[in-house]
Amino acid sequence: ALLTPACASLCLQGALSALHRSQSPSCTRFCRTLIGCLSQDSPVHNQSPLLMSLHDPARSRLLEAAMTVLDPPGLRELFQDHLRGHVRAMASHRVANHGLQRLLDHAPEDMVSEVLSELGPALEEPLAQGHPGVVTALLRAARRHPRLQGEVLRCLFQVGHALS
Repeated sequence: ALLTPACASLCLQGALSALHRSQSPSCTRFCRTLIGCLSQDSPVHNQSPLLMSLHDPARSRLLEAAMTVLDPPGLRELFQDHLRGHVRAMASHRVANHGLQRLLDHAPEDMVSEVLSELGPALEEPLAQGHPGVVTALLRAARRHPRLQGEVLRCLFQVGHALS
């Protein structure tokens, strides 16, 4: 019931932020509990409920807040269980692209590499949809993980070549 009203979502986001800043060990438990709630049954049977939450503006913001404080093992689990194989669709969606940006902002190198392998060949799609923030988040991730910089630049140059 607390996930639906916008004001409740804001309160939960604030609680996540406060727990993270206080370095409380309960932050991870709270984060995983919220993700578990967002992962419950979806009206669309062939879609991950969590992926559907990324399409909803209020739930997406809550999930984005959880991604910013979740530890690397939790992010890997989230990606592997719910988001892998859906990166291109997320990047082109008007709401879900923000969740992908938060994921890239906090993802460890191996996850960024997986996102890049899925999104790299189709990097022009989010740009065509008016979502340059996805490319910017990918570039920020490459700056944090220097071994990926060459591949990110190669994908970006291919987009530039395709657009000209």
